Amino acid sequence: MLGGTLNCNATNCVHNLDCECKAGAINISGQSAVSTSGTTCTTFVDKAKSSFVNSVDDLTTEISNIKCEAHNCVHNENKGCHADNVQIDVQNAR
Repeated sequence: MLGGTLNCNATNCVHNLDCECKAGAINISGQSAVSTSGTTCTTFVDKAKSSFVNSVDDLTTEISNIKCEAHNCVHNENKGCHADNVQIDVQNAR
């Protein structure tokens, strides 16, 4: 998906700057998930538990840079995300 929006509410992640992911790429786990609550952003790094001071740079993660293991998701095509919009919530970031 090109031009979609990616919003991340995991503000305690070292890759988060103003609700934008600056990791460059995201990995989503949840191979047998049947809903979003069964998925996890495995790129998440907790600021409080990390030696990273800040990994934020000018690199903004795009939806096309999401590798997704949620095989049951209708937006998953060959482990690529093709959703128009993606929302990552803090409870699904570990």
